[in-house]
Amino acid sequence: MPFLWKGGGYPGTGGTCATDLPASGTCTLVIEFAPGTVATFNENLTLNYNNGLVAVSSTRALTGTAVPPALLVVDAGPTYDYGTVPTGGSLDRTFTVTNSGGFTASSLGGAGLSAPFTFKGGSFPGGGTCAATLNVGASCTFIVTYAPTATGSQSGTIQVTYNNGVSGQTSTRGVTGTGAAPASLSLSHGPTLDYGTLPVGATADHTFTLTNSGGVPASAIVG
Repeated sequence: MPFLWKGGGYPGTGGTCATDLPASGTCTLVIEFAPGTVATFNENLTLNYNNGLVAVSSTRALTGTAVPPALLVVDAGPTYDYGTVPTGGSLDRTFTVTNSGGFTASSLGGAGLSAPFTFKGGSFPGGGTCAATLNVGASCTFIVTYAPTATGSQSGTIQVTYNNGVSGQTSTRGVTGTGAAPASLSLSHGPTLDYGTLPVGATADHTFTLTNSGGVPASAIVG
């Protein structure tokens, strides 16, 4: 059974009881509950002693329930791709954390990120809803910003740290993104196109080529 004298013997490590207890005296016992499987356990603590006349016993019922430790899972698959973002710009992504274990997670925090990936505003949860604890079956959010300052592929790892009820744990989520030059549009045929000389009433057409030499699409183009 998972109920044990702490340290292995009576009165348990930290306990003060000895083999004798004076009249009106008090002492302490330390019993440890250390379950190894998920279940509800019941046991009796029995103390045998001599009451001055005969051998008697005192009994106290013990019960405890073992559940799986907290387990935090971050959404967005093993690696979330921000896609292509222009240098000088930024893109936010809201991540969801779910406690799929059987115990409340505590000491929840975030770590591991460095530019160009940061918790929005500079600290966890970046304007999201995550707090220090997360109950069983509950979810919360945190926000990570990707703000590239150079072109090319970049990657990072989000670390969500917590205590699962037994020890400190870390849940991770990879992030990646590609920095690209902003859109840059240019027209063909140099700075000035000369239509030449036409008589009044005539027309001349010319087709220009518009080229985007940047790394991201140009949008909302109007003439």
